[in-house]
Amino acid sequence: MRSLWLLSALTLSVEAINTVGCPLLGPAFPAPTALSKDPTFLNKAEELTSKLNRAIEDGNLSSISFAVQVFNTDKDDSAFSFYHTDHPITVGSVGVQEVDEDTMFRIGSVSKLWTMFLFMTFEGTRYFHEPVSKYVPELRTEYNTAQAKDNINYLQWSDVTIGELASHQAGLARDYAFGDLGFQSEVLQMIGFPSLPKAESLSCGNEYPCDRKEFFRGILKTHPLTSTSQTPVYSNAGYQILGYVLESIAESNFEDILMDRIIKPLNLTRSCLQVPDPSLAVIPQNETYSWFDYQIGEEAPAGGIFSSAKDTATFGRAVLSSALVDPAVTRRWLKPLTHTSSLRHSVGAPWEIYTFLTPRRVDLYTKAGDIGLYSSLMGLSPDHNTGITVLVAGNDSHVMTSRISEMVSDMILPTLDEVARNQALERFGGTYAFTEGSVNSSITITADDGAGLVVSEWTSNSIDMIETLMGLQKVDDRSAISIRLQPSGLQTQEQISFLAVIYSLAVSEDDGPLVGSCFSWILLESIVYDNVGLPEFVFTLDQDGDATSLSPRALRVTLPRVCRADKMSPVLEFP
Repeated sequence: MRSLWLLSALTLSVEAINTVGCPLLGPAFPAPTALSKDPTFLNKAEELTSKLNRAIEDGNLSSISFAVQVFNTDKDDSAFSFYHTDHPITVGSVGVQEVDEDTMFRIGSVSKLWTMFLFMTFEGTRYFHEPVSKYVPELRTEYNTAQAKDNINYLQWSDVTIGELASHQAGLARDYAFGDLGFQSEVLQMIGFPSLPKAESLSCGNEYPCDRKEFFRGILKTHPLTSTSQTPVYSNAGYQILGYVLESIAESNFEDILMDRIIKPLNLTRSCLQVPDPSLAVIPQNETYSWFDYQIGEEAPAGGIFSSAKDTATFGRAVLSSALVDPAVTRRWLKPLTHTSSLRHSVGAPWEIYTFLTPRRVDLYTKAGDIGLYSSLMGLSPDHNTGITVLVAGNDSHVMTSRISEMVSDMILPTLDEVARNQALERFGGTYAFTEGSVNSSITITADDGAGLVVSEWTSNSIDMIETLMGLQKVDDRSAISIRLQPSGLQTQEQISFLAVIYSLAVSEDDGPLVGSCFSWILLESIVYDNVGLPEFVFTLDQDGDATSLSPRALRVTLPRVCRADKMSPVLEFP
């Protein structure tokens, strides 16, 4: 049975791999480091600075003040930063007159990311499959028999889980009262809306925010939009409820939880839930018109936080580096939970995940937010341990935030892969060989424009292993087979593990998904030799993190590094 699977899998690999390569999902190389000193990154950062300045001069980023940072987990300082202050701000009488890394902005719905990070500090995603009504007594609805069967008019709260609220899959309304057009009923009647009975008039959410009792009285009357887990439908109300779940778990109020578990541990001196001192913030127009001083009340877990570029970068760095939670929890959290109708946009908790083709697939885990004249975005690339933060204040801020974020991402993500490739080649590239008596084994590691380090030559006991693999895969043309090493995420102080993705390049780009998709994840360990997979490669590292030897584990041999990739210079050994 095993032999049949092996033969069919190898045949499938010849027929099913796209010509641009078929890497595993995830990093192509170990994450880049020391970005602020890397010549390739610095050149691209200079180019990005010029592009942003041109966009300002051309009027494509007009009437806004903004802050941009690119940050990496190996440094506390940003790898790239750019700040712009709109002229009316520089001569204004309220708020700062120059935007810098400490300037405070409202971050709107990016607050949801902070709320979910708080969940991660409470044993991660273990609550996601529990019913929300377990922690929020107001949702323990006592429907009669007819109501319990009427899922069009009554949301069946016993079916709603915490994870569905976190990923906008509860079928819940976007808001209760906030932004409701019913407050302008008389005007709306003039354009076709009906008059509203006084008994249906909203009692909160206009002049003052709804308290908890008013919120639940209203939200329990809203109709469900979809069945649970049908499709993602964005809901601020869902994150307000998740704030109540947190308060139940922690037995504390949301603001204290936020202070004790994120703001104080990370020393975020320019982040808060209450309206801060205006002199610390950028305020377009005035405090009221900009919504700077708008009190969001009980909906704070969905969009109430104020922060700065420096603090949001520190927050993002803490997520990527698992500073406050277990790394296994972080990996579990940084995953999609559902798709959207766009092939390049998925949804997590509460991640808005965008796929960039660089040309390989890179997923950017983002969260955007808008409130008043403020808009913001945080994006994290787990493949590179790098993130971006964009904070904007001014007119048309949402469009401007998207424009800046796309500009930064399009330039930075391919550069991060290039830097990672160069650093990986320096650390791991070259020849590894062991020759003694009749034993002649060696591997040469190089790199090209594709994903992963390339095994360009491979000899085991004087046998060409690439030809062996060609025979197993029934490939005649040596250039049609590819062996590429990608990091597995497994590492100790002295060793790092890679996986060899072995595939043939033999399909038209016009093929459909059933034929042309990447099947590397299925085929990866198709060849196993006495319980050790052929893809398992382990490098031994010196104190600087550079490779000293390589073990293709299935072949039970360790090969010392004898030449580096840079001009194949010999590795000198000193007694």
